[in-house]
Amino acid sequence: MATYRHPASLNALQRFKQARFMLRHTTRASNPAWYQEAFDLDFQLHIRVDGPAISTFFFARRKAHWSEGPTLSETDLRDPEKMAACAEKILTQASSFKASSLGVILHLADEFATAELKPALDNPAALPDLREAAFHKPATILDDSSVPPEQNCWRVVPYPAQGSGVIGTTITLTRQYAPFLAALRQAGEAHNFPLITHALSAPLVAIMGLAQCAPFAPGKSAVAILQYPWFTALVFFNDHADLLLIRTLQHHHLRHAPNLRHALATTHASLELTDPDIFILTLGLDLDPGLQGELSSAFPLSRVTLVTPPMPQGIPAWCPEPVIATTPQPKGEPARSLTFGILRDEKWALQDFLPTPKEVIEIYPSRAEMMLLRGLRLGRLGLFAVGVLVLVWIALGILDIVRSAAWTFNPSEASFVKGRLSNLTNERQKSQHWDNLLEDRSKAWTSMELLSRLFPERCGVLVKSFAHTVRADTAPGQAKIGFVKEWKITGLARDEAVDHLNVLNTQDGIAAQFNEIARVTGNPAFNPALRTRSLAVNVRTQENGSFKLQPLDETYDIDESSYPFNFDLTITQRFEATDPMAITVSKAP
Repeated sequence: MATYRHPASLNALQRFKQARFMLRHTTRASNPAWYQEAFDLDFQLHIRVDGPAISTFFFARRKAHWSEGPTLSETDLRDPEKMAACAEKILTQASSFKASSLGVILHLADEFATAELKPALDNPAALPDLREAAFHKPATILDDSSVPPEQNCWRVVPYPAQGSGVIGTTITLTRQYAPFLAALRQAGEAHNFPLITHALSAPLVAIMGLAQCAPFAPGKSAVAILQYPWFTALVFFNDHADLLLIRTLQHHHLRHAPNLRHALATTHASLELTDPDIFILTLGLDLDPGLQGELSSAFPLSRVTLVTPPMPQGIPAWCPEPVIATTPQPKGEPARSLTFGILRDEKWALQDFLPTPKEVIEIYPSRAEMMLLRGLRLGRLGLFAVGVLVLVWIALGILDIVRSAAWTFNPSEASFVKGRLSNLTNERQKSQHWDNLLEDRSKAWTSMELLSRLFPERCGVLVKSFAHTVRADTAPGQAKIGFVKEWKITGLARDEAVDHLNVLNTQDGIAAQFNEIARVTGNPAFNPALRTRSLAVNVRTQENGSFKLQPLDETYDIDESSYPFNFDLTITQRFEATDPMAITVSKAP
């Protein structure tokens, strides 16, 4: 196997030679699997590690067919001396299926822990940035960063439910299986065979699978108990089936966590859940079979259900994570809640905990660069042909010019052509004039779309009035003038909407909203990025004199006395005379 060096340590010529060597001796230019995700490959190997047992399954994605995988032991995954032989065994079996690539998905079910985010970062709009920071700079977002990053990895998981108290948490796993995945990738490189790895947290995948197998009751809170051999995960949902909290209880060599009932009772009491439904998922062998009866006795007012996800033939019921991770949501079936929608669509539950290190990825050229090198190689063979074609094209062009009417042009016809050109120029100026006057500057439906985007449904805001005005910014003697658009919104707000109003009352907050409207509606008038436009916002809040404190479940959205605050929101967008949408005031030509 050739040893490649990082491009940063090479000069330009050395980088080019190394890339050409890869082009000649690898399939990176012809096999796109080198640049795909493990879940996108047609042939996959799913390895599930839950402590006592290691289960493996091959999955043919196009046929949706599962088959038994190679037999692996704990030492195969942890002993450096056996990793290479294990990788060879996996490649041999993959080759027997005539696969051109292999995606290895490792489901980690032997550890699961949470780490809290810093309270100062409790902002739902910052979730994408927190997700990125957990990957590159976890110490900047963790409330307790005592565990060294070289031994652990963290991934952010959001809590979409209202009333959860925090925007999310982080799931932390050790890097004990990183050498095994690295050995698999190195074996793939040695055999010139794309082997792409992906490490999942099995409990996160199981939580995502509750959307299809757990009998959530409308308007009823719930708790899912995920029983693994070494730990139990408690997952709390509100009455809209949105995620509130995740807790982990270690078994300490018992069949279930010794403090399970106490943790379950105290946590759902602190979250103010009234007799929640309890779903039990048995996700391992030799677990306590009497847990359902024990919890039914301890919580007689709760519905205790043993949930068994539907499994294809050959996959045991206690090992559902590989099937959940590879099964898309049925077409036309809406998400059971916001939580389950974003867990799959935004891949919060499918985050890679042990990705290929950045310094390894940077060694190899990108697919576009490999295709460019391949094209240059073929281009050298066609250079002579291209030269001949150019000469022929020039000769034919000269011949065509000689035969054209312009070659025999009569100068006396110049005045006629000049007059015709003048008429065409006038017509074009008229067209440009009326096109400017008919620009899509302000339409009612886009303004209503702005209102619905500013205040989504059930965001804690009751809009009482909405007014939109547009006025010209007159300037005598100019060919074009600017104009001013203004939106005035008044209404009532609850406590949870105050933070949203504060975000809107910032330049970045309102600019983000206008950017979104411009993207969704395709209306360029909402684009705030142009220097010839300015955007100002002013939000004024004051106490609602008619507010009456009432229990949340007894309030109605249209009841003005249930809103503690009044607010006035004014948005002003100014277009200068040099803006592309400025109004032409001169007469039509």
